[in-house]
Amino acid sequence: MTTKLIITATALSFLSIIGFFTSKNIMEAKTVSKSINVEVYKTSSYVAPVYKNTTATLEVTVLRVKHNKRDTVWQHTFQPTELKDFPTSGNPMMQQISIPNVNDKRETLEVYYKVIYNTQGNILNSWNYTTIGRGQQSGNLNIQI
Repeated sequence: MTTKLIITATALSFLSIIGFFTSKNIMEAKTVSKSINVEVYKTSSYVAPVYKNTTATLEVTVLRVKHNKRDTVWQHTFQPTELKDFPTSGNPMMQQISIPNVNDKRETLEVYYKVIYNTQGNILNSWNYTTIGRGQQSGNLNIQI
C-alpha cells in the first residue's frame, strides 16, 4: 500500500514539474521590434487661390493592443504646414517608427493618424488607421494630403 502511495506521489510530482516548465515556456513569448514607415505627400498642387493659407496638421499615434487593453507607445504631432508646401508622392516626407519589446503572440499595434485641415479658422478632421498584426515585423502608412 505504501509503495503504491509513494509511486503515485512521485508520478504526480513529476507531472506537476513538467506542467510548470511547459506552461512557463508557453507563457514566455519572445519579444520583437516592429517598425512602421510613415509617408506623407500631397495628391494635388494646391496652388489655386481657394487653398491659400490652408494648413494641415498631422497627428500620428501608435497603440499597443493586448486583449482589450490599449496603451499609447508613440505619439507625434507634426507642425502645421500649408498644403502647397507638402512634398509630392515622388519625394514624400518620411518618418520611421520603431516599437521595441512587442510580444508578437499576444500583442498587435494600431497606428492611427488624424489630419486637421484649417482654412481661416474652419476646421476639418480626417482620420484613419492601420494594424500591424501578429507575425508582421513592419507596416506602411501612406498619408495623402
